[in-house]
Amino acid sequence: MKIGITTNEILIPKKLFRAKVEKDLEFDTPLADYCPDIARLIRVDCTPFAEGCEIQNDKAVLNGKAVYDVLYETDYKSRLKFCSFTQNFSQSVPIPRNSANDVTVFCSPKCERIGCKLLSPRRLVIKATLGTVFEIEDESAVKALAVNEDSETFFRKKSVGFEGKTTVQKENYRFGESLTLNQNEKSIGEIVFGTVTLQEPQISLSNGRAEIKTTALIQALCEEENNEGKYYTSSKSLPISIDYQNEAIADFKRVSVELTPADATFTPELDQYGENRIIKTDFSVKAVLKISEPKAYTLAEDVFERNFDSVPTFGSASLPLLFSQQEHSFTAEEKLPEMLPIPESLLSASARESGVTAEIAENGINLNGNFVVTLLANTADGIYSFDHVVPFSQFFSTELPSGECDITASVYPIEAITTLHSDGSATVKIIAGAKTAVHTKQEESFVADLSKRTPARAEEDFSGVIYRFPQKNEDLWHIAKSYRVNPEKVADANPDRFDESGKLTNVGGPILIKI
Repeated sequence: MKIGITTNEILIPKKLFRAKVEKDLEFDTPLADYCPDIARLIRVDCTPFAEGCEIQNDKAVLNGKAVYDVLYETDYKSRLKFCSFTQNFSQSVPIPRNSANDVTVFCSPKCERIGCKLLSPRRLVIKATLGTVFEIEDESAVKALAVNEDSETFFRKKSVGFEGKTTVQKENYRFGESLTLNQNEKSIGEIVFGTVTLQEPQISLSNGRAEIKTTALIQALCEEENNEGKYYTSSKSLPISIDYQNEAIADFKRVSVELTPADATFTPELDQYGENRIIKTDFSVKAVLKISEPKAYTLAEDVFERNFDSVPTFGSASLPLLFSQQEHSFTAEEKLPEMLPIPESLLSASARESGVTAEIAENGINLNGNFVVTLLANTADGIYSFDHVVPFSQFFSTELPSGECDITASVYPIEAITTLHSDGSATVKIIAGAKTAVHTKQEESFVADLSKRTPARAEEDFSGVIYRFPQKNEDLWHIAKSYRVNPEKVADANPDRFDESGKLTNVGGPILIKI
């Protein structure tokens, strides 16, 4: 038994897997009985939702649902109709785990590509490709000597810090609001469909609470009252605040959140004058919070005991560090080619990120990727939807670590400003934001344990005063260890001979050592 000597187990996060994994979906479905026949497809969208992500044996399994939204034109006065379908899906990746510790899994699915084939006026086949980012994190355990300083054991200490393991918390919130039309907007005959888009959230932490603020852009495609076949888009902004309380939240922790709107409903309501000039909307927000805590430990670089001979066993670990975290803003502009039929007026314009890569450059980071711009427009032949790819390439100046590093980045559009031209082309300017994080690793060595621990020889058990003339390469620790004495007492007995780190301030003259 090692009296007075104990060891601690330190858990260090380890990224097991982080990659985008694709999955193809196919959905063959008839229209619901209440839906009129399809004369012309205008647009089909797919929005996947992660319902649950869990560990099953040696796999991480995502169970989710894909919501397909179909906007089409009927053969009755070219009126528009909208319908939705839901398909359950699952997706999995193997886990290269090396321990029995809990594994954290984060899944974020997005639709990468979509196509639709109309088999008949009442049947269609939708094919979509999902790209799901799986992040899987484990912990590896290392043993380190516990720094339990007493009158007979002395440690050469150092402080280390690293990013702790990430935990994932999920919550659902429900919001509702009645939005009044602007004066220049016609009364509502029917709301064809609506969308809710959330801006990038801002988070502040205080007293075990995370206050999350964002803005919901609410858009509703409305048919004018008593004017069949005439449509406009009403857009409103709704500030949203979420107060998340959890004992896992502390001011010093790092919290990020991903918000996804879902299950939105839009209903016209009467105003005080009895006119359909109010849009009643209800929607839910799925919040996924990623919480991590910076860890700090005091480790032993070296150790000796006054009354025992021992041999330290050294260990090492690669500690993950967050080197820097930044937010950026940029714009991406593109001249869109001619569109046919020629758009006469815009009903809506939106943009979404479609893939981003981050690369290390000299003195900074290069971000490359694409936005997909969607235009819904009035034409001489009816309402049409157009999709265009807008590439971007941005350099952001930032300090980088000297060793190897890993960069993560996310890009989000804020606004898509579109100008139509008479020749059927358009110019789009996307105002966007980006978040980058630089992670690195620091190799640390430390005393893991003591072995061959035996009582010191009896002849070494004496007391007295020694004067030692130090060598240039000696410091306080080495001198104290040579005589098994407390380094602090050596420093106190020799004022102005050592600096705060224990280095000699001058070599000349003897060092007084009391044993």
